[in-house]
Amino acid sequence: MRAVTILLLLATILGPAQAPAETAAEASTDAWDCANADMSGYAIAACSRVIATWGAANPGIAWAFYHRANGFVAQHEYDRAIRDYDAAVALRPAFAQAYGGRGLAYFARGDYRRAVQDYDQSIRLDPLFATTYQDRCYSLAILGDTSRALADCNRALKLSPADPVTLDRRGYANLRRGNFTRAIRDYQAALAIYPQLDTALFGRAVALAAKGQRAAAARDLAAARKLNPEIDRQMAALHLKAPAGQ
Repeated sequence: MRAVTILLLLATILGPAQAPAETAAEASTDAWDCANADMSGYAIAACSRVIATWGAANPGIAWAFYHRANGFVAQHEYDRAIRDYDAAVALRPAFAQAYGGRGLAYFARGDYRRAVQDYDQSIRLDPLFATTYQDRCYSLAILGDTSRALADCNRALKLSPADPVTLDRRGYANLRRGNFTRAIRDYQAALAIYPQLDTALFGRAVALAAKGQRAAAARDLAAARKLNPEIDRQMAALHLKAPAGQ
């Protein structure tokens, strides 16, 4: 019954098309796995079959490109992800989540300005999605636009209060701005919710050291490095380095 229901739904969304090569059960399973599979490789394969079945130029298939792109992001294949997000927004220009996803892929490549452009478009299309404000906050802070970054993180927290990642990113924006006391407050709030958040431990260490609390900073650095041995390299790429001698 589920197979027939999903296939009929696909046919309604996609409109007339060539008869699928797959059976009803296979087509419905691929559609389900494309959007819901936990394993990225499995989702990518299912999405590819959906696209092949219904046609890559079919506007109703934009969602399959989007989910396949998410799979590529999970595998750190950002160029392939961006191509699929491109296809998704070409087929469905008002696809807010696809712009947000592409922004994340550009962020992962270190193209923060391009990421902000995609976040801008995503927010224009869906101004109530907290995660996109949070993501734009982080990119803007990395670029040094801390005023806009803080406004975005504040907006994200109004939409989704007590989110530890947003608090961590607002802490980073405050740290980049030189507001060490506020940064520490944000990092502490984030760590109260998620004690294993390595970026918050590292950021709080930097802020504590800036205020002369080097012993406390050393404890946070040790905890962050234990959780993530790559944390120093990762944060250095975001203009944040451990205090000298620590």
